[in-house]
Amino acid sequence: MASAVEKLEVVFRKALELPPSFDVKGLEYQQQTWDSVAHLRLVTAIETEFDVMYETDDILGMSSFEKAVETLKRLGVEM
Repeated sequence: MASAVEKLEVVFRKALELPPSFDVKGLEYQQQTWDSVAHLRLVTAIETEFDVMYETDDILGMSSFEKAVETLKRLGVEM
């Protein structure tokens, strides 16, 4: 069974339309295909996959893969 971090990696790749082999762990906003429209797709995909609801500050503050991990931890997802 995939860990939560592995699931998040898959969500990032799908939402940002990146190849399956792309390493998203160092990815930051405005890199690759991560623009404002993709950001909204990504937030929606994360909320759906992990059954969480981001606050506005969470959405605006999610500027990297690592920030997404931190936010999910704060929301009670075991990473």
